[in-house]
Amino acid sequence: MNRIFVIITFISIAAMLLINCAPKIVQRKYFLLEYPSILKDSSLVLQEPFAYKVQIQNMKLPRTYDRTSIVVRYSTHQIDYYRYSLWAIRPQILVSDLVAKHFRAYHLFEMSEREFLDEKPDFEVIGYINAIEKFENDLYKAAHLSMALYLRRSSDFDLIVKHEFDRTEELPTFDMSLFAKKLSDILREECDIFIGKIINYFESQKLQEETPQTDSFHKK
Repeated sequence: MNRIFVIITFISIAAMLLINCAPKIVQRKYFLLEYPSILKDSSLVLQEPFAYKVQIQNMKLPRTYDRTSIVVRYSTHQIDYYRYSLWAIRPQILVSDLVAKHFRAYHLFEMSEREFLDEKPDFEVIGYINAIEKFENDLYKAAHLSMALYLRRSSDFDLIVKHEFDRTEELPTFDMSLFAKKLSDILREECDIFIGKIINYFESQKLQEETPQTDSFHKK
């Protein structure tokens, strides 16, 4: 009887040791850039959309950020990648999709699409993501987004509207969901500024077309 009890006790202890020594499975978490309801700036709402078709191209970015792993920067010369905190989709796709959604929400153009299959757009939105990362050290945590957005003519690739920004928003905690939200908020605000510049450009062009040209030469 004692022998059976010793064997059972030994098996129980061995099982507990195996459970405690087994590696813990860390679940990966995936994050998105998103703002479900775009807060419309009344000054950007048009009575009629501009009669053009616009394609939002995939943003370009350095190889450092061209991955689903979220970049964490500790200093100017030191970065790392989160192993278990990942973008759900590569950041250039996330940003491009969100910019297209923003344009459609304001109904800025007759068509604002990511792809055109049977026809050529009049204009294209292109962009460069210079940095999309999280700053982190013992004293400071922040979301960092640096970008350049351009509107160009499809016919000659002339850049007609430009908007560049480099913004950092401090984070009160290490929470990754808050980090993704801060980046989303930055992109929403900067898209509004970009759209404002586009509206100013086309309205100024329209005004020039409507203004009659005066003859600088007078008949004697």
